[in-house]
Amino acid sequence: MQKASANHTWRKDAAILVIGIVCTAGLVGMFSVLSLNYNVPPGNPPANAVAEGISSFQGYPGLRAFIDANAKSAQRYGALGGFGGIFVGLPVMGNGVAAVPTYAGALTSSVSTPSFTSTNVQVQGVDEIDRVKTDGTHLFVSTADAVTMMNAYPPNSTAVLSTISFKGDNVLGIEVYQDRLFVVSQRPSGDMYIDLLLYDVSNLSSPRLMENSSIQGSYVSARMAQGYAYAVVQQPSYQWTNGNATAAMPEVYENGNMVVLPPTSIFYAQNVTLISYYTMIVSMSMSTGTNNVTAVLTGPSSTIYVSTANIYVVYANYPVFYADGIPGDVFNGGIATPTTMVQSQNSTIFRASYSNGAVNVAAVGSVPGAVLNQFSMDEYDGYFRVATSGTAVINGVGTTSDDVYVLDQNMSQVAALKNIAPGENIYAVRFVDDMGYVVTFEQIDPLFAISFKDVTNPVILSALKVTGFSDYLHPLPNGYLIGVGKDAVPSSDGDFAWYLGLKLSLFQVFDNGTSTQVSKYLIGDRGTDSPVLSDHLAFTFDSTRNIMVIPVTLAQVSGNQTVDPNSPPPYGDIVWQGVYVFNVTDTGFTLLGKVSQYPASQNFGDSPNSSLQIDRSVIIGNYLYTISQGEVMVSDLSSFSTLATAPLA
Repeated sequence: MQKASANHTWRKDAAILVIGIVCTAGLVGMFSVLSLNYNVPPGNPPANAVAEGISSFQGYPGLRAFIDANAKSAQRYGALGGFGGIFVGLPVMGNGVAAVPTYAGALTSSVSTPSFTSTNVQVQGVDEIDRVKTDGTHLFVSTADAVTMMNAYPPNSTAVLSTISFKGDNVLGIEVYQDRLFVVSQRPSGDMYIDLLLYDVSNLSSPRLMENSSIQGSYVSARMAQGYAYAVVQQPSYQWTNGNATAAMPEVYENGNMVVLPPTSIFYAQNVTLISYYTMIVSMSMSTGTNNVTAVLTGPSSTIYVSTANIYVVYANYPVFYADGIPGDVFNGGIATPTTMVQSQNSTIFRASYSNGAVNVAAVGSVPGAVLNQFSMDEYDGYFRVATSGTAVINGVGTTSDDVYVLDQNMSQVAALKNIAPGENIYAVRFVDDMGYVVTFEQIDPLFAISFKDVTNPVILSALKVTGFSDYLHPLPNGYLIGVGKDAVPSSDGDFAWYLGLKLSLFQVFDNGTSTQVSKYLIGDRGTDSPVLSDHLAFTFDSTRNIMVIPVTLAQVSGNQTVDPNSPPPYGDIVWQGVYVFNVTDTGFTLLGKVSQYPASQNFGDSPNSSLQIDRSVIIGNYLYTISQGEVMVSDLSSFSTLATAPLA
């Protein structure tokens, strides 16, 4: 059964309360192994954000000694049946909100370029890697193991020009700048490697590889700004051999040649704990391929936020214990005492400034609680704003605390709003200039409007309560917000609600801070879904015509299905997949049309061919381009008739 708040782990952004319970259970199990009698004292998470000192290493011996200490802690946890010193697999990840699209390509063309939509990004001037890019006349499309370049406009010219195959690899995304193509690819077999590849695509029919940087590890995220790609990749800082954990040096392969990073380019927080990764920021010139690498010692990072001047890397710290001077170690000759420090869940955030490819790790600090996603963070007027949800154990009962913090550039706290919605989870956050919007949910959806006109004294102006919730917020002019989420019905026998179909909301926040839901539009029955709920890049908005496009998997309950009034609402059967196209005005949503790539004689329910599930769309001129793993389809934006199709490799 799918119910809201009380059973929310189906989302990528797993419920904070659930994570807290999991962590607590892990600690209880660990102490049972040790046969210790230690009670976690009741109390709230740390009261304030804390700035910490940051340093780099002056030599490899110091780096190795630091890593060995953390590896020793992990090894002791493993020997005691613990969790290896880190809570791997529990970083909070999720969907988000998007702002103004900013990408503009510059490939030359003999065809006059019409207006076109671009990648839906968070920060104007900072593009985000995605699987589809356009310059208004061409499309660049990545599928699971290939990147295809094609003519796109006008529709009668739609055709594949060339395809780069990555057989056996997994293409994670692409970026395009002038006549360059940047590809992030993952080699999943054996030791996992992340390849950062730069191609010259001045001749789209014959792309040429210019640069290949490879890192053994896992991909976090990437951005492009100022003509440089910035990729964040994590590499383990220690390795296991026959049950022993030993330090590993940070390595990068440049066009096949292995390079060990110099210790002066590796940074760490002076009071850091639970270290397990080198989080590397790789900058690459989109023109020349010249690259630089800077690393920070962290736990498993879940997300990043990038402004036009700074890269913020976030990783979650879960409850840890200290003993015998080793960070993260709970073993102390079989004895843990009340003098052992207990650290509640919080998040460590590194700030690295960047300019024209140069990256400088500048500050680090911690905030109580966990960060939902990149849109929980924002840089405004020289300050950093962040919304978090934290766990608290009070008299043995787990609960949540939703807070918003304002930090300066040194990551020191300037202001805070605490306990916004005790016991509820944050579902969406959006900061727009001097305003902030936070959606929390348990049985109904409060949309909090927060003023940052005085950034040192943020104020909650209103809390609008409506049924259902929003996972995704998209800002519009004049105080309007689009919310994409689920409708819900409160349960009569518990503090939760049952998810229903997809819900589109149009909110307006007035100058005095009061807010209202202007309109709502419901799609389908229980089981209806959209990738927009967990991936803001799937959302398309043409601001010149106020046209919105969202992919939808439609579920419908059959008309003869009977429902017990005391039972949860029934799930519908999946009957259709494609995109809904809306016109959005200040009064609400008008459905203009729908497009599916499935033949008219079939639908997704009849033939669940995943290669035809649309997850991206682009508007060029008066035409809608829908993209699945299997093909690109061109439709007239007025009649929605199919004008052209092109298969993808």
